[in-house]
Amino acid sequence: MKRQTVMIVDDNPTNIELLSESLGDDYELVFATSGADALELILADKPDLLLLDVMMPGMDGYQLCAILKADPVTRDIPVIFVTAMCQEEDEIRGLELGAIDYVTKPISPHIVRARVKNHLELKRYRDLLETLSLAADRAKKEFLRSISHELRTPLTPILGMTDLVLTSEEDDDKRKYLSLVQKAAMRLLGIVEDLIETSRLEGEGASVDVTPFVLRPFLEAVLAELTPAADTKGLALKLGVEPDVPEAIESDQGLLRKLLTMVVGNALKFTSKGEVALEVERCERDSGPVLRFSILDTGIGIAPEDLARIFDDFTQSDGSVTRPYSGLGLGLGLSRRIVELMRGRIWAEPRPGGGSIFRFEIPFGVPENAGLRVPA
Repeated sequence: MKRQTVMIVDDNPTNIELLSESLGDDYELVFATSGADALELILADKPDLLLLDVMMPGMDGYQLCAILKADPVTRDIPVIFVTAMCQEEDEIRGLELGAIDYVTKPISPHIVRARVKNHLELKRYRDLLETLSLAADRAKKEFLRSISHELRTPLTPILGMTDLVLTSEEDDDKRKYLSLVQKAAMRLLGIVEDLIETSRLEGEGASVDVTPFVLRPFLEAVLAELTPAADTKGLALKLGVEPDVPEAIESDQGLLRKLLTMVVGNALKFTSKGEVALEVERCERDSGPVLRFSILDTGIGIAPEDLARIFDDFTQSDGSVTRPYSGLGLGLGLSRRIVELMRGRIWAEPRPGGGSIFRFEIPFGVPENAGLRVPA
């Protein structure tokens, strides 16, 4: 097994020698006598742990630690400060910067050896857990990809044959039973499509295709597809677009359609009476203008402790096996992934008077060409 690497950074050669003797031959040792030299060596080859002196000319230990913890590549390197500064505020400052321990001078070889051993063991276990987590994530993605396609294959002929028989069957009872089969198969197909989409968005091939389109007719078309679901429950489905929203925008029309369909569809699912409204407004952010889409419903609402976790995969606000609403809880997780792919953000909040509000913001562009084709 490859020995773990410990870097000793100290401008005093005597301290370096003492620390080296304390660690013996158990580790691969690397030395630096300044913060700048240490940073160069670390960027070339990351050590497993850093024994860092605080008081050094030029870049001191605090400055080096701050630089390392600000960089995603080096922030996970455990840092132990070794210093004669033993005031409580000095130790607090080092720990706040991200150091994991503090060893005071004069150096005790036994203490140094024990603390280095303990922290390197912790790092070894943490690295192992991260490796296992990545392997489990890859296995999950591969499983979703495989099972989704395997499930969709037999569903296609089931739906096709059911629809074919329904068009020719005259017996009302048989038509009723076949309709139940068809609806169940369609619901299962929707779940399979969600699984496939989850796998696709988790992969490296997902991308944003930005094209110009006229916004309001696009929104009206999306809501028209959801109107039958609203009519079945007697719900009003409303659209409101603020005057300062551009007539035409540049964005990924396909992803936005899918996103709106899922979030508005989710609101319809959990609303039994009243209304679901889609409101669109323009907001200015430091990164540039964004469109904010707000979906307001008069449904069952969301508990405050569930507002963040409902965007996790396979999660519903009601996690009980007897919940009245079916589904795997993938819709809002997919919505989050799409919003993140479009460089936006999504969140939920309670609606005053009852119900929920789902909001998401996405950046957009304004096309130069005004003569755009209205989307079908």
